[in-house]
Amino acid sequence: MDRKQKAALARRQKFFVFGDLFVFAVLLVLLAAVTAIAFLLPREEGNSFTVYFRGEAIFSAPLDEDAVYVFTVESGAVTRYDESADYRDYNILAVSEGKVCVREADCRSQDCVRHGAADWGEIVCLPHALRIEVEGEEAQPPTDFS
Repeated sequence: MDRKQKAALARRQKFFVFGDLFVFAVLLVLLAAVTAIAFLLPREEGNSFTVYFRGEAIFSAPLDEDAVYVFTVESGAVTRYDESADYRDYNILAVSEGKVCVREADCRSQDCVRHGAADWGEIVCLPHALRIEVEGEEAQPPTDFS
């Protein structure tokens, strides 16, 4: 078979047949069903949050009390925010209207700040090895993890 015959054969072949339409329709329906389930199922909003530093829980607080906290990498602890203090390697956590967010951070990526306020799930700051997890159970008072 020479080049011209191969080209003519390729032009006559069907690349899209009725069975393909059926497969694409089934995949589209499955994708729509999974998306609907993910977004329409009720989720339990949390009423407390826990801060983890390098995988260890270091602080817990309720979401119903508006407050501002600061996490510093140097101390590896969360304390009340003080406007007059000079912080380095920090994340400022704000609790407001039943949600927690990272209001400000000095990491390069700023992914934790762009995440926004959360009343479920978690917020992660990889440069500072910090994770904030919103939980459904009532938070216990912070304990000394040192």
